Amino acid sequence: MGADIYLIWDGITKKDKENQCKGFDITIGRLGYLRGAYNEHVGYDAIMILFADINWEKEWKVDINLLKANLEKLEKGLFIERTEDFYSKNGKQLEIQSYRDFVKFAEELVKEGKNPIVIFSY
Repeated sequence: MGADIYLIWDGITKKDKENQCKGFDITIGRLGYLRGAYNEHVGYDAIMILFADINWEKEWKVDINLLKANLEKLEKGLFIERTEDFYSKNGKQLEIQSYRDFVKFAEELVKEGKNPIVIFSY
């Protein structure tokens, strides 16, 4: 159980959607997917900060300024305070990077005029 966050956008392809469904992969933010498990994993806490003050009951049109501000909160807080609790491999903070990649990807979609929307599934 957990929270799954999907980005969709104008022109999204079937392949794009399939790439987001990689068995709860917490490292594919660059594809427009984030995962946070409820079972005390720090990823759920990070999602709650990244999407603070947003109504999860409906789709959310990306406000890139809010998303970037919330990422900054993570960078100055949870990413420092609980670095060791995030998934890493060979010294690389793969899970933390996934949050950065998600926001970067959303920003690129906004700049391209593709109207990104976040879908919350929990």
